[in-house]
Formats: sequence, structure tokens, C-alpha cells
Amino acid sequence: MIEKEINKQVIATMRGIAIDGINNAKGGHMGMAIGAAPISYSIVAKNLNFSSKNPKWINRDKFILSAGHGSMCYYSIMHLLGLLTIEDIKSHKKINSKTPSHPEIDKFKYVDASTGPLGQGIAMGVGMAISQKYLAKRYNKKDFNIIDHYVYVLHGDGCMQEGVALEAIALAGTINLIHDFNETQIDSKSYEVNNVDFINYFKANHFSTFDIMSDSFEEINNAIQEAKKSNKPSYIRVHTTIAKNTPYENIPKGHNGYLNENETIEFKKKCDLNNLIPFNYENDVYDYCLQLMKEKNLNYDNWVNLFSKYKKLFPNEYNELKQLIDNDIHFEFSKEIIKKTNVATRDYCTEILSYLESSPYIIGGSADLKGSTKIGFNIDLKDGGKNIKYGIREFAMSAINNGIYLASNLRTIDSTFLAFSDYAKGALRLGAIMNIPSIHVYSHDSYQVGGDGPTHQPYDQLTMLRALDNFSVIRPCDESEVLYAFNYALNQNDKQIAIITARQNLHSYNMCDNKAAYVIKKCNNFDISLLASGSEVSLAYELANDLINKNIKAQVISVPILQDLVNDENLIKSLNLDKKPMFVIEAANDYMWYKLSKYNKIESHFASSFGESTSGEEIYKLKGFNTNYLLEKVISFLNDK
Repeated sequence: MIEKEINKQVIATMRGIAIDGINNAKGGHMGMAIGAAPISYSIVAKNLNFSSKNPKWINRDKFILSAGHGSMCYYSIMHLLGLLTIEDIKSHKKINSKTPSHPEIDKFKYVDASTGPLGQGIAMGVGMAISQKYLAKRYNKKDFNIIDHYVYVLHGDGCMQEGVALEAIALAGTINLIHDFNETQIDSKSYEVNNVDFINYFKANHFSTFDIMSDSFEEINNAIQEAKKSNKPSYIRVHTTIAKNTPYENIPKGHNGYLNENETIEFKKKCDLNNLIPFNYENDVYDYCLQLMKEKNLNYDNWVNLFSKYKKLFPNEYNELKQLIDNDIHFEFSKEIIKKTNVATRDYCTEILSYLESSPYIIGGSADLKGSTKIGFNIDLKDGGKNIKYGIREFAMSAINNGIYLASNLRTIDSTFLAFSDYAKGALRLGAIMNIPSIHVYSHDSYQVGGDGPTHQPYDQLTMLRALDNFSVIRPCDESEVLYAFNYALNQNDKQIAIITARQNLHSYNMCDNKAAYVIKKCNNFDISLLASGSEVSLAYELANDLINKNIKAQVISVPILQDLVNDENLIKSLNLDKKPMFVIEAANDYMWYKLSKYNKIESHFASSFGESTSGEEIYKLKGFNTNYLLEKVISFLNDK
């Protein structure tokens, strides 16, 4: 069979597989699964360099289906390549299957990123391209291009309406970006809600651009070959037809749904499929695609041989890169790293980042706030260093870092003000779902931001961050807890970490014993436990001293990681929190503290509302974060029988 005919037959078969899987699930997103089949065939089968021998091979080409709802256009070709069974296709949307509604990295090992929330796949692709550039610059040698892969992102009209995508595109390094352009969405035509001329938009962002006016495989494939020759990022727009050959072709209803038996038969006939029985397809298509997979595995074998020669000639670089590939990375911290004391917790980050400068395994920066949050490295990525200037793009920054880790195991750190962590929420959530150990340093932690006013003064963000599953929030009160926070964050591999730092100077106690909570002020035969985190620990300490004058003895507990404390009964009992009443002080509105109520009586003083434009100390006073007010509140609590 001539090449053109077999290509046409593979694409038709992909469409048949997609609709059979969606019909069997009694629901799904058939529009893109059918319409984008020529694109995914061209990328995955014809161009994507990856291997069934090592699905997470570091130098594999990366493919992200940013429009994750079109998953069946990916699953169908992976089935033909022999990497999904027909039973996997029949299990579409079923629990624990390899073929969930949207691609998930823990369900199918050939998925490079979990997608679904539109736009984030584009940002993660930019992150993957950044990691490729960093690793290539560090490890490639003459005649040894150990890292030389491509990154492909397939997205739809909806992705380009999400701000995170546009943020990331403006920052893009090297990425091949393919747009499934069918002008049809769930409720509308895309031109009704978005009138951007994307060809000129991408040109303005220094991309090479290609506009393919049909879904011709040959034209798509030729554009990809030309894009590979470009020394710039590439954008390929393909004009497709949503739900092609179905009764819902080119209308919003074609976005999702499934076909009945008669509609399916007519659909397959229009696709020129001879076999109309569900889940039955031609052997010659399988044979052809399996041969394509063999060629991919040969490419991998050639790379393995090259890497073996690299090991002999460059043993230090080999060992360093091998540790990264194996994710066998450990960071050693000691108290000698930090020389400062009694300063703002953000200032300790300067010394820690200086210490991390020599590590090849961590890169990152801030959202244009290095001078304020103290997070960043000395040499920019573009100059061969580790610092990434993300610009004022909190969402894209966090999504990009998700992509960096997924592609390379490189650890990342990013930073902004705590109040602006809201902007990043979507990427934080997706990173937590994917068990990505990114570090986010959020400074300016409370009302103490002061004169910048309520827009910059956080009080509700800790609640939001702590509510995320697989996401730890660490709020240190001094240098020993900051050191503990970074040690905790960098020596674990499966969850997102937020380290919350303060702008104002805080008293140093240097008593942290590397636990989620510990006694920072001991008291024998105490009457009450005062618990606090971060900026309010010193306030709790002062309050304990004032309570002595009222014949009330208090122990003070610093709680850098509230989530770990409330879930650790042994730690709770070791702190004797079950013995006497508890009083919590925190300039946030997080009622997670009340999970401790099953151990004893508890009261609190939390932040209650937005702040004011005045000094931090005055706002603290207005909001009751002063010893005079708290003294009366504690006494009233203890007297309340």
C-alpha cells in the first residue's frame, strides 16, 4: 500500500477507535478526538521520538495534549502503536483505567503531563522547553548531543482564551506549538468570544508561524519538518472541523457527547472504514504502526550507546546527569549556612539561595520580585545560569515550573507576595495532583505588609493553600525554621511546598527541632498552651510573659506546619496539647486549627477581614494582635466554664 493511502487509513482508524471508545463510555469529547486525529498522528506516530523500552527517557520528545478533553485522539494512536490494549480503549473513563477522560500521568506512563484545565498545558510545555535548554547547555559536549529533544503542545481554541497560556507564550523559549483551530467551543463559536489574530500574535512574540488551511496530514507533517529547522519557537495553526463526519459536524454540540448505533455506522462509512463492527480494525494498520514503534525504539538504542560513550569520556557530567535521571538527589543543610539573626524571615532566603547556587539540580526565580522576596539566582538562564525571570506572571510561573520538573526532575523554586498566590492557584492544584515537589516562597505574610493596603495584605491565602491536598504550607518564625523549611521541601519528592516568609524583622529563638510543632517556651505545670505560626510566635511569647502577672502559666508552641501537626496524634500528645486548654494566634482566617479541638478546649484569635492602608503595627493593633487585647481574651476563655 502506498504511503499516502496507509496514512489516510490510519487516521480513519484512529477516528473509528475514538468514537467506539467514547460510545462505549456513554460520553466523551468526540469533537476534538475526531477532528485532531491527523494532527496527533503526525506528531505522535511520525515525529515524536520516544521509546517503549523507557517511557520516561529523559531525552524523549515531549508531547502535551493541552486540550486534554481530546484524549481519545491520543489514546487511539497509542493503541495502534501497541501501547494500549483494546481493553484499555473499552475502559475509557472507568476508574483506575489507563484511559481516563483527561490524560493523567499516574494512569498511563506515556502521558507527559496531566491536563484538562485549559491553557496550562501550553505553560507546562514552555517549562519543558526551558528544562531542555538548561540541560543541553550544561551537559552537551562536542559530538555528544545528549539532550536535543523537541517539545510539542497540541491545544484548541479554548486554551488560547486562558491567560496562563498567553502569559507563557510571551515567555516562551523553544517550543513547537500546534493549534487545533476549529472555531467551535462548548457554548459558542470562538470568534464570538475571541477576536485575536493568532498568526500575527505569535509573530509579534517572535515565533515562526505556519497556517494550515485543512486537516491534510501531508501539510501538517511538512509544517512540523519546517518548524524543526527554525531557531525560534514555532506555532502551527491547523484548520480542522469539529466532530467531522458526524451529524454534529462544525457546531457546538459536536464538542462532547457520543453517537448512537446508526450514527456510528454512517460516521465510519464517511471515514471510508470497511469494518463497521465496534473495536474491530484492519490488521495492515496495526502492522504499519507497530513498525513505526520499532523505529522509535531503534532511536532510543542509538542514544543509549551514545550515553555509554559519554560516560567514559565525561564521567563527572555523566554521574551528575544520572543522579538527575534517577531522581536520586539530596540536599545537605547546616546551621552554618545562615549568618544573620533577628531579621525578617525573607532575608534568610538570600543566604539559602546563595548556598543552592552551586547545585545543578534546582533552578527558578520570582515574579519580578527578587529584590522583595529575596528569591533568585545570580546568573540568568539565558546567560548559562539558573535564574528565570518569569515577569509578573504568577500563574504561568507556577505552571512552567510544573513542566520543568515533569520533563527533567529538576527542582524549581518560585516566588511572589502571599496575597498574589491566588493568581497561581490553578497551577498549584494541578502540581499537587501530579505529585510535583515545586517550592513556592510567598513573602509579605500578613497585615504587617502595612502601607500597601488591603490589596497586598493577605489574610485568607493560608486557608486556601492549606486546603489543598498534597500541598504543605510552612510558615517559619526565625532562621532555624526557615532552614528546616528548605530542608523539608527539598528532601521530599511528591508534594508541593509553600514557604511563607515575613517582611518585618522577627525575634530569633533558634530552637527548631525539625518537627511540625515544638515547644518554644517551656513551662512546668502550665495552665494553657499558646500556639502560633510565623510572625505571631513572638506575640504568643510576649503574651505568655504577660500572663504570668495574672498568675496564669503558659507554654508556647511554634507550629511551622499546621497540616502535619493536626494529623499527628503522637506529636500532639508529646506536646501535652491534650492536657490543658489551647489558644491559637494567627493573622489568617484558617479554622484548620480547630481540628485540635477533639483533644481539648480551644479558642483562637484570627484575622477577621481585609486590612487597611496604614502601618503594619497599627493594623495589628486594630485587629487585636496585641498583648493587651489578647490577655483579656485568654483570661475570659479560661474563666468560661
